[in-house]
Amino acid sequence: MLNLKDGNKILLTLLFCLFSFIAGAVNGFVGTGGGIIFIFLLNLLTKNDKKDNFSTTLLAVVPISIVGIYAYFVAGSVDFKVLSTASLPALFGGLLGAVLTDKLKIKWLNLIFGGLIIYSGISMLLR
Repeated sequence: MLNLKDGNKILLTLLFCLFSFIAGAVNGFVGTGGGIIFIFLLNLLTKNDKKDNFSTTLLAVVPISIVGIYAYFVAGSVDFKVLSTASLPALFGGLLGAVLTDKLKIKWLNLIFGGLIIYSGISMLLR
């Protein structure tokens, strides 16, 4: 059961489902970004602890990513050289990030997350 904020639970559940769909579509469309929408969604609509929302988002993106990976693989759009070179370091980076998320205060997590979103947005607009 969702730990939704106070208000019309049916409306909040429908909004949650709608934006979850959008998160999946964005993730499939550009290969990333679904997690950004999902973390915003969890923070906006649920009473969950913000740190828990980061870890929940990681798990929510797994099935979204699997479907997207399959579609891109079938289309022949996967660069296996990049994948084989980046996978192991990325796994260790993911482990470090999970440990740091547990240790850092939410203020720092918000600053880091917000900074990465701003940097990514600006760099994409300038390319």
